[in-house]
Amino acid sequence: MYNYSKNYNFNSNKDKIKDKIKKIKTNNSGITIVALVVTIIVLLILAGITIGAITGDNGIINKAQEAKNDTNYAQWEEKIDQAIIDAESKYRNPTMINVKEELRDKGIIEDYDKVDDKTGAITTVDGTIIEGKLDDYIEFGPGMVADKNETYTDANGDTATIPKGFEILEDASTVDDGLVIQDESGNQFVWIPVETPVASAEADGTTNKAMAIKNGNNYRGLLYDFTSTGSTVKSGCTTTTSSYREPAYLTDSSYADGSSYNQDGDGNKIVTEDSLQQEYNKMMASVEQYHGFYVGRYELGLEGTTPVVKNASTNSGVTTADASNSNTKMWYGLYSKCKEFAPEDSNKSVVSSMIWGSQYDEMLNWMQANGEDVSASADNTETIRNNSTKTGSQEKDFMKNVYDLYGCHYEWKLEANITKERVYRGGNSSSSSAPSSRRSTYSSNASSTYSARLTLYIK
Repeated sequence: MYNYSKNYNFNSNKDKIKDKIKKIKTNNSGITIVALVVTIIVLLILAGITIGAITGDNGIINKAQEAKNDTNYAQWEEKIDQAIIDAESKYRNPTMINVKEELRDKGIIEDYDKVDDKTGAITTVDGTIIEGKLDDYIEFGPGMVADKNETYTDANGDTATIPKGFEILEDASTVDDGLVIQDESGNQFVWIPVETPVASAEADGTTNKAMAIKNGNNYRGLLYDFTSTGSTVKSGCTTTTSSYREPAYLTDSSYADGSSYNQDGDGNKIVTEDSLQQEYNKMMASVEQYHGFYVGRYELGLEGTTPVVKNASTNSGVTTADASNSNTKMWYGLYSKCKEFAPEDSNKSVVSSMIWGSQYDEMLNWMQANGEDVSASADNTETIRNNSTKTGSQEKDFMKNVYDLYGCHYEWKLEANITKERVYRGGNSSSSSAPSSRRSTYSSNASSTYSARLTLYIK
């Protein structure tokens, strides 16, 4: 009988079979885990894509909301367009207020303040902001920078021309109270309205308060004496032989225009007879066109060596210019610095100068017509006068938004007296004088008690 157990080892084969089964089980377990991980990753990716498609910036939800908003916006635009058409039909030349009324009556806005007067933006009753529909109805006003010379009408119906690059201060926007404009650097000026720029004869000025008469192609300034009840023209002031006159070249060769004081750094004359007449002619031509001019709200200041018209007490680095300063030495230095602010050949919309006597008197005539007593001297208790040398530092010295007519410094003018003196007006920090007071001194005087006020005319 054959001995199977000897020739075939069943136990050995059994162990081999178990090892193979164990390997198979082990290999099958590895494949299952990898597949599961891959499946999970794929599902996560698909889920991310799906969620992104629904909720992302370009997702279905956002797209749906955008479509809804666009539809809402378009519907408001249609309603606004129809309101504008209705306003155009109802009024021959509708204003912003007419359009606002139509928008409110149609239930598009809750009230007038839902339209931005400066930008024309409309906030509808549901909070939607619509822009660009009312550009044609935006009216220039306070707080807006003029992109061209603008005609502004205040709440009282009075008008002023606002030069390009300037804005009206919101708290000083009426002509009667002293309309104030400001440039991008913060320099401030007050509008002086001129109802009758030119009189047909010198004597007519007492009645119509004109600034000048015209002889041929040239203008001659009208100057006034003031009392508490009014003003009268200084007799003979428009002749070239009068003591007080303008424009005028001072022929004196020791103290005035005929001397070496009247020279710039290159040895050229600062003023000539012809240059003064041409300056006055151009200023008056502008006043005739625009029926007004601007005066500095403050006395002439310096920011470093730059001429400015700013409150010296609230603007650090600003000092009040005076005739003792090397940058504004004597009348000639003050005059030159005033011209430097806005030269005629600059790209500015205005031309600057030291104030003329006839401009100063026109300012006083306007102030007096609006209730100010410009002939009253500051009393010894100093309740009116700025008794410091910082322009704008004291609110008490303040008339129609113009500072320091009673105090701070004597203010030199272009007005002439005799052959060697320029006129100065008002008082200074220690002198109780009325704004209308008129005195004169040598053009070469370098005292620190003298300053100047800058004026602008519109090109």
